[in-house]
Amino acid sequence: MLRGEQKHHLNVVPTQIRVKDDLTVGELNRAYDYCLNLFSKYAKSFHFASRYLEPEQQRSIAALYAFCRITDDYVDEVNLEPDQINNEMRVLAEIVSRLSYGEKFNHPVFHAFGDTLIKYKIPVQYLYELIEGVRMDVERFEINTQEELNLYCFRVASTVGLSMCHIWRAIHPETLERAAELGIAMQQTNILRDIGEDYNKGRIYIPVETRKKFRIHLEDFEARNVSPNFRNLIKHEIANARANYASAEIGIQDLPPAASFTIKVASRVYGNILNAIENMDYQVFKRRAYVPKWKKFWIAFQCRREYLRDLKQFVINP
Repeated sequence: MLRGEQKHHLNVVPTQIRVKDDLTVGELNRAYDYCLNLFSKYAKSFHFASRYLEPEQQRSIAALYAFCRITDDYVDEVNLEPDQINNEMRVLAEIVSRLSYGEKFNHPVFHAFGDTLIKYKIPVQYLYELIEGVRMDVERFEINTQEELNLYCFRVASTVGLSMCHIWRAIHPETLERAAELGIAMQQTNILRDIGEDYNKGRIYIPVETRKKFRIHLEDFEARNVSPNFRNLIKHEIANARANYASAEIGIQDLPPAASFTIKVASRVYGNILNAIENMDYQVFKRRAYVPKWKKFWIAFQCRREYLRDLKQFVINP
């Protein structure tokens, strides 16, 4: 049923998940531990960046990550037909709705995430949008306009940042707007990094209108050819992503120091993927751009100095 390596969190799909009458404190703690394990295994950089968070917040972020991970994996890692996946996504949305009313289910990710959802009053609409965004990946598709791409990025990435803002009690409208921008920037980065891999899966996320503007055709993807026009297209998209990162950076100032550190590290590591694409001369079909471990540590070191400065200021003016 599963593609690739065995992933225990996918042992059951949404239609196989059942209601559980109640949870003991021990069961809930074990559910959070399960999510923390997924968090540390599949999101190593982000898990590292979360180390200054209070334990309760870190495990809630882990529960949110685990829910997002499992939602994405239901589409990409479970070997079902498109109509079956669409049905699983419909059932998943129903489970989310019922979690928001306090119901419990017999899967550790949903144990922990249900508790987090209610504790921090995360708007359930964010999760519906996330599920709809992931569902868009079920069938081969092309995005026609930048507006459509922004909607997709909002659904699959911005909703996660908005949910985290609720966990950190940072829900001023401008803060949420900046968080949404950061989500879009990070998803734009994913798209540029994964152009080759996505095309192999039958997906092209660069909008048709943008490709036409730069005279890029489907044949360029088929030939995996980074022509001068293709290179200029990627430069254009990198500039768009960097503009969103710069705007989002303002909103990070609104977060508590530990949360600010976490997001700065994640944002700047992702931003450096754009540098890596440039450094490999935009050859996105030949290899996948990445940030080396030493660079991640250097970014974290720089952010730690800002964290200590912000923490001192926060203590003086809480």
